[in-house]
Amino acid sequence: MAKYYREIINAAAKTAPDIFVSQCDDNYRASISTCVNLILDKSKKIILLAGPSSSGKTTTAKMIVNGLEKKGCAAYLVSLDDFYIADREQYPRNKDGSIDYESPDALDIKLIGKCFNDLMKNGGSDLPIFDFNTHSRSERKNSIRLDDDSLIVVEGIHGLNPRITAGLSKDKIAKIYVSVSSRVYTRDNDLVFTRRDLRLMRRMVRDYYFRSTSVDETLDNWQKVCNGENKFIFPFRNHADFKLDSFHPCEVGIISPIVSELFASAGDGAHTDEKNDFIKKIRLFESIDKNMISDESLLREFVV
Repeated sequence: MAKYYREIINAAAKTAPDIFVSQCDDNYRASISTCVNLILDKSKKIILLAGPSSSGKTTTAKMIVNGLEKKGCAAYLVSLDDFYIADREQYPRNKDGSIDYESPDALDIKLIGKCFNDLMKNGGSDLPIFDFNTHSRSERKNSIRLDDDSLIVVEGIHGLNPRITAGLSKDKIAKIYVSVSSRVYTRDNDLVFTRRDLRLMRRMVRDYYFRSTSVDETLDNWQKVCNGENKFIFPFRNHADFKLDSFHPCEVGIISPIVSELFASAGDGAHTDEKNDFIKKIRLFESIDKNMISDESLLREFVV
């Protein structure tokens, strides 16, 4: 777990923000490259990528696929979300009666095992496609055929759960854990942003701009998300063959001001104390123009 300091972040944001942003992206791409080389060296066929909410799993999976293809390996990107149970009535429930989307029991575990087993033994399978508009399984299928020079990258919060790979040959599987694994401190070692703080800020911005969800709705749901992470994700993170820290130090200066603007536009309402605490912390950092982010940056998953 890396420690970053407010003073160093602010100095970089103030003196050369464009170089700062570029360096953050370059450092993460270097980590992806190391991960890609590991996959190829071990001749893996199924790559499972997992991590908690707003870790950058989707973009990271795409970057890994691109890295593999540049080295001559065809890679198919698969989402575990496509394996959601077809019948809504069979979903697990929270204590308040709401659907527990954080539980692995919301996935069709048996179908996952069948499809992955077919891919490993027979070289092909017809994977489901989930239609989130109708919240049902589509009639279309994702037909994948693997040969000696191809593999699949499977992205989803439960990718490291042993139930996902039960009965499969371990020597052909690689597991990757991606998360924000850094914290931000002052030079006096006072903690400013926890790992969850940083992911929550990402999620608030992403939910607002990409999922039409207000900051209050995101904050309402955050404790359920955290409870799910504690139960279903964090216990398996040490099963990973490779860990990626998706924190970009420049994001504090890019995402924080956007969060502050969202709070202001939301007006008075719920979560006042939590919002005020974030605002105090946000004011400690220099702002960075979001337009400095490249289209290929992981941060584009969260910032429009």
